[in-house]
This record gives sequence, C-alpha cells and structure tokens, in this order.
Amino acid sequence: VADVSVIERKDIETASHAATLGELLSREAGIEFSREGGRGASESVFVRGTNTSHTLVLLDGLRVGSATLGTTALNTIPLSQIERIEIVRGTASALYGTDAIGGVINIITRSGKEAPRLELEAGGGSHGTYQTSAAHAGQFGDFRYALRVGADGSDGINAVRNRSSAAYNADRDGYAGDNLSLNLGYAPSKAFQVGGHYLQSRTETHYDASWPTANADWRNQHLLSSMGAFAQVQPLSFWQSTLRVGRGTDKSVNRPGSDFGVEKDSFVTIQDQFSWQNDFKLPVGNALLIAERLEQRVEASQSYALTERSINSLQLGWNGNYKAHRLQANVRHDANSQFGHKNTQTLGYGYQLADAWRIAAGYGTAFKAPTLNDLYYPNTPFVGVGNPSLQPEFARNREVALHFESNNHRASLTYFRNNVSNLIQWEETSPGSWFYTPKNVGQARIEGLTLQYRAQYGDWQVYGNLNYQDAENAETGKQLTRRAQQFATLGLTHRIGAFDWGGEWHGSGQRYDDAANTRELAGYGILNLHARYQLEKGVSLFARVDNLFDKRFEYARSSTTNYGNMGTVIFAGIRYTLK
Repeated sequence: VADVSVIERKDIETASHAATLGELLSREAGIEFSREGGRGASESVFVRGTNTSHTLVLLDGLRVGSATLGTTALNTIPLSQIERIEIVRGTASALYGTDAIGGVINIITRSGKEAPRLELEAGGGSHGTYQTSAAHAGQFGDFRYALRVGADGSDGINAVRNRSSAAYNADRDGYAGDNLSLNLGYAPSKAFQVGGHYLQSRTETHYDASWPTANADWRNQHLLSSMGAFAQVQPLSFWQSTLRVGRGTDKSVNRPGSDFGVEKDSFVTIQDQFSWQNDFKLPVGNALLIAERLEQRVEASQSYALTERSINSLQLGWNGNYKAHRLQANVRHDANSQFGHKNTQTLGYGYQLADAWRIAAGYGTAFKAPTLNDLYYPNTPFVGVGNPSLQPEFARNREVALHFESNNHRASLTYFRNNVSNLIQWEETSPGSWFYTPKNVGQARIEGLTLQYRAQYGDWQVYGNLNYQDAENAETGKQLTRRAQQFATLGLTHRIGAFDWGGEWHGSGQRYDDAANTRELAGYGILNLHARYQLEKGVSLFARVDNLFDKRFEYARSSTTNYGNMGTVIFAGIRYTLK
C-alpha cells in the first residue's frame, strides 16, 4: 500500500562508477540532491520536499548518523558495500519511529549469501579519481561469511569558485577514504538463525572556510560504523520472533577548530539500539508486535547542555488481503526522555481494480525531536547558536496512488500532501553574517504529484520519473530552501550480446538557497552515459561519463559563496567476479 521502491545491485553497478550514494538516490522518484562542492563533500537528500533531517537512514535496519546534526553522512557510505536500497516515501514514524517525516532509506549491505566468492574491481578517471574494492565470500555447511574492503578518493575541485567569498582559496579540495565490512550468518534450520555484521567507513575531505582564516588546511575526518547481531527463531508455525542489538557510531573531526588556536572540533554520536520483533500469521493477514529501545549519547569537544537521551517504543501492526482489498494499520507509542510521549499511526487501503490495475490510499503521522545542535549548539562566530525553546516537529501525510503492473510494464501516479507543524529551519540572522539560528517556522505545506514508469522492450529498458511539488512555508508562501517545483529522470539501456550501454538524463527546475527566496539557483539538465563489455566469463570492462555536455550549475550556494561543480567526469575500470 505504501509508496516503496528498491534499488537492486545490478542498478547500483550500472550507476556506481565513481558516483556517490546521494547521486544514486537522486535518480529515484521524489528525491532531490544537494552538495556543497565536489564529490566527497557533504551531501543532502530531500524526500518529497521535506528537510534532509526528515529522512531516516538505516544501515541493515539500524540507525546510523549524527544526533547533533540529525543527518547521516551519505558521502561516507561506499556503493561497493551495498546489496540493495529500500526506499519508503511518506510519513513512516508508526513503523520506524522519530525522524521518518519524509521517508525512510534502508541500506542493505552485501552478505555471504548474496556476494560472489571473489570480486575485484579497480578504476580511475577525471580529477584524479580512483576506486578499488576486493571481496571474498563463502559458505561451509550452515555457516556463511563475507569480507569486503575498499578505497577511493579524488584530487577534487576547488569547493568555492567565487573570489569575492571570504572562504575562497585557490586549491583543490579532494578526499580519500577506505572501508571494510564483515557479515556472518549461521542457519542450521528454517526455524533458527543467527548473524551479525560490522561496517566501517573512513573519509578525509578537504574544504574551504573563512573563519578564522581561508588559507588554513581545512579538512573533515569522518568515521561511520555500524555493528549488529540478531537471533531469529520460529517457536510455532505461525510465530516468528527476532531479537536484534546494534550500535551506530558517527565521529566527525574538523581541523582546524572554529576558534583561534583550537586544533580541532570533534563530534561523536553513539546510538545503541535494541529490538524484539514478533511476526504472526493470522487466519486473515499478518500481525506485528515490536518493542524497541534507542539510546543516544554525544561526546563533543564543545560543551552541550544535554548529551544523552533515550526512547522506549512499542509498535502494533496488521496488514492483510481480502478478495480485491488490501489493508494496513500501524500504531506506535514512543516515550522520549526529553520530550515525553508521542503517538503515531498509519492507515492504508488498496483495491485491485483488475489484474494489472490497483489503487491505494494512505494516511500517516510522524514526528521529529529537535537535534542537539538545534537545541544547544554553542554560540560560535560565523556559525550560529542553538535554540533551547524549540518544539518537536509533527507531520500529517495523505496520499492516493494509481498503479499499473504487467509482465513488462510498471507505472504509478501518486498524489501526496504533507503538512508539517513546527518546522525547524536554520536561518541567517542577517545577510552575509554567516551566523545562523534555528526556529520553528510554524507550518510547512508540501503537496505534489509523482509519475513513475519502467518497461522492458526486448533488449531495451526504459525508465523514468517526473515530479511536481509545491514545498513552501505556509506562513510566508516562500519555497523551502534547495527544493525545486519540478524535477525528473529519464533513462534508457540496451543489451547487445556481451555489450551493455545506456544513457540517463536528469533535470531540475529552479530552487532558492535562502528562506526569503532571494538567492536563486538556476535549473539544470545533465546527460550521463554508461557502458559495460563482458570480455570473458567473470571479467568485464566498464566506463561512465557524467555531465556529458559539461553543464555548469549549482547544487547549493550561501549568501557570499558559490560552490564548485564537477563538470564532465569520465571514469573507467575493470571488474573480475568468480561465483
């Protein structure tokens, strides 16, 4: 019933050559992308016109990210580690808890069951970009494992391109990173299995800044890690029970610090998560009962008035089919140690009009507690200060969709309207001050239409999406920052024997980079090409050209700074796979 899509591994391999996770997600319906500089710089995604912090990002079902920023460092998660990505658009707090106002992105890493026995990949291209990875997986009886390592980097571009900016420094702002993962599983029977995972990704990204001096060697060192374990049992034929425990860590270190003489600013978020999920097969449909606990802790070089908080949650759900009817209902209660009790719910209904046609409608609520930066960020020159009087954001979403699904064609048209109360927005206190404070702007109204299509015509595949949305501050009538009213993707792929090739066009309308809508970001359209040739069994060559016509445009801007654009990017490499 919900608006869900999945990016499979084959789609990731087509798009992943030197691309980033944010760029990959932006090709999906309802998702926009922003970045302050070249690849390796901080990335943001906006799902259905909501704020970046309104999208909950999970790694193998566990939370990862910063409790100070309220976002996940997407640029640190390498595509080589990902098996598939599950995307839920719309309010989903009744299923996933706080933060899921715009949607949920669940990233599934590659396990021993899914990965090849051996895989080697290496490539290079424009701006001194390189990417390497190696993986080994195996299975001994009921035990399976997968180990994967990788490294990537780039000389980069100049992150700030206008000389009038106080942050301008005529250098190249590149990045370098490495990553590793380990997945283990043991399944002696269908009624019992245990497993665990560990993923760590480290990056060092250079950037430009003005305070205290633009000539400093500004760089951000980021560590993102996720580890978890689960045990799944089936006590009865109709009952499956899963215990899960995990920890997500986000460590960000900026050098030099934001004050004179300070070597570094350090921010560490640790999120411990516990859940007990029970799934029941009923005479009609399936029921769900989940108890969860989330503990967040922050360790920072700067002083915060509060550094720990927790949420205890209980969730009930049911979904089922009866003849042509599809039904879903979820309710959730969250007890937040800082903001008290919150209840959310989701109701969905679908009807199968004919074999290929169905309609669906849904209503859902969601909430998001202010981040620790929103509330308590220390007063810092040319950065800003928190606002301890902020209230949690709350959303009500309504949507209706028409779906068509046949053997070779899939299409959908979805209308949605999401009203967000107490929307939190950081605003510059005066133009050019570089000093920002957050406030509840009252009400945001986000309304839109999304059209999706995917079809197979013999050896040809066509896919695309067209999005129209009106994401505005309901009190001022101004567009929310960095969100366009129209954006679209159109792609075509073709296979001829051992040769695969394709092209993809991605375009966006104009946006604004400030709440007052005075700094316009012009619309853009870029064309990407990709190709792959299978030399022999297990060995393939690949190549990709992004922004073929070298379009110059801006993903982001500030009151004084124009951020650089990658321009045309060419990348090629080789992959060896032994299954």
